[in-house]
Amino acid sequence: MTEKPAKNTGRARGRAVTPRGTLNRRRILDAVAATVADKGVDAVTMRAIATELKVDPMALYRHFRDKDSLLAAFVDDVFADIGPPEESGVEGAKELARQYFRALVAHPGLVTITLEHALDSPHQLLMGERIYRGMLDAGYDIETAVMVFSGLQRFVLGSALMYPRRTDPDDLPGWNRVRGLFRELDPERFPTLRRVNEQVPRMNQEEVFGRWLDWIFDPPGAPAGSRGSGA
Repeated sequence: MTEKPAKNTGRARGRAVTPRGTLNRRRILDAVAATVADKGVDAVTMRAIATELKVDPMALYRHFRDKDSLLAAFVDDVFADIGPPEESGVEGAKELARQYFRALVAHPGLVTITLEHALDSPHQLLMGERIYRGMLDAGYDIETAVMVFSGLQRFVLGSALMYPRRTDPDDLPGWNRVRGLFRELDPERFPTLRRVNEQVPRMNQEEVFGRWLDWIFDPPGAPAGSRGSGA
């Protein structure tokens, strides 16, 4: 008797198949997080995530309307880990800003889509609510609070975007390499850059972030003593 050839299921060998009936939002969002971390946001499509989970793409549509709703859910899922601050007032707002920064650093691909889905993310809106409440409770007027929040968003997103490209303060060879590059600059054209480079202190990104955070929350119009008020 002639054996029938095994049916080709189209599934890659060595990869687990999602058992029927076990697909849920948690598994899908975990797959999105892994794809963003490994390949970037542009790699996220309904078909790509379905392939990662070894399910038919139509199975995802039972949980998410389309790619945009999938990404919005991913953004909200990350911000769900940002809880209420332990401090009140400005110090509480700073605490939330630090949590915001750390969430973006932990999920680099999030930087490019967080504002796009801001209004689709209840947890991101709740973070904004708490930051504004901290400032208003500390005596900021609304115009100043809006300006501070606007600058804070730009600062946090920019800091997170630059984070992977900065030199760790404990990486002496890295710092020496950077200093060496500045020392090779033409001293007649770039005398100030060369001089500043020799005196730049070695600081980690959390220290840089913390210093700028203090300055952001102490603009003209802010209540007296808002800078470092929790120190």
